[in-house]
Amino acid sequence: MEVKRSRTSDFIKGVALVAMVQFVLVEYFAKPEIFTGLAGKISMFLGGAPAAPVFLTVMGYYLAVGKKSLRAMMIRGFSLIALGFLLNILRNAVLLWHIFQGLSNQNPWDLILGTDILILAGASAVVMALLIKVLKGHVLAYLALIILFLLLQYIVPPVEKTFPTSHLAPFIYGKYPHALFPFIPWFAYVLAGYAFYLFKQFFVADSFKHNQTVKIVLLVLSGLLLLLTLPFGFNVSIKPIFFFHHGILFFLFCVNFVFWWLLLARAIVNRVNNPVTQYLEYLGKNVTVFYVMFMVLAGNLLQSMQKTMDYPELVLWFLGLMLLSSLLVKLWEKAGKGKQNSNS
Repeated sequence: MEVKRSRTSDFIKGVALVAMVQFVLVEYFAKPEIFTGLAGKISMFLGGAPAAPVFLTVMGYYLAVGKKSLRAMMIRGFSLIALGFLLNILRNAVLLWHIFQGLSNQNPWDLILGTDILILAGASAVVMALLIKVLKGHVLAYLALIILFLLLQYIVPPVEKTFPTSHLAPFIYGKYPHALFPFIPWFAYVLAGYAFYLFKQFFVADSFKHNQTVKIVLLVLSGLLLLLTLPFGFNVSIKPIFFFHHGILFFLFCVNFVFWWLLLARAIVNRVNNPVTQYLEYLGKNVTVFYVMFMVLAGNLLQSMQKTMDYPELVLWFLGLMLLSSLLVKLWEKAGKGKQNSNS
């Protein structure tokens, strides 16, 4: 089943990608005084709630919209997992070469088996394929599962203390400093996106949808809650150990943030169609390829330029890497189209 592309979805994924790019550049290359200062904190916040939670929530929503078969979802999931490990090798190619030459004593398996959002996305697709088969479209079951899933981190003991050198545990759970996007709690965003689609279907079918007063009251309350919780969301986002291993309260903040960002993005897309929005939508359409291209470039530059850049250099490298990554995506697209034409 071919799902019609959503301009809003592509737009917010494109913006999320740009938010991720600027954060990676600041984290990798900014001088320590920049990274630990106000600019660095703003960068971390922009690379927080507007980035990964958006990707994963939208992913869950479109897993519901797409209604793909179990086999198709499993293939997609395992492909993303494989791509994630391949990316680990490619973006650390320079450092792995140094290790091979004996110039570095770092453990290569720490690099090859590092956690990544692609691996999380792949694992999420595999698990969602199985859950969809079992739970069908019962929205309450998914809501209960989100609550249960978020409570797990308060029940399961801190495995990082028991298995401090484990390569498997960081993918699943544990406050490992080097672990980005462990399955617990990040899979909850995919569940939330899927549950939102089911709830939306239920809500549309209900006569309650015509009550504008209730809609306005809910929007106002949600908006006030977002404004009141922004300081909390900011403080969590600027502390990586809390951001990557957050609890229920930050999850709720992010879900509410994503909800309002979706409303704003839809309004922008409906009213604006210019080169900037078109470029962001293009990035959203090619989010996985762009992410891989950018991370390969940035990861290998890290070895020679780590923590050395001031503001002007960061801006120039941001523009340069965005341009170069976009050109590589274009070449990838052309190669794919050429292959399709040769097979037809």
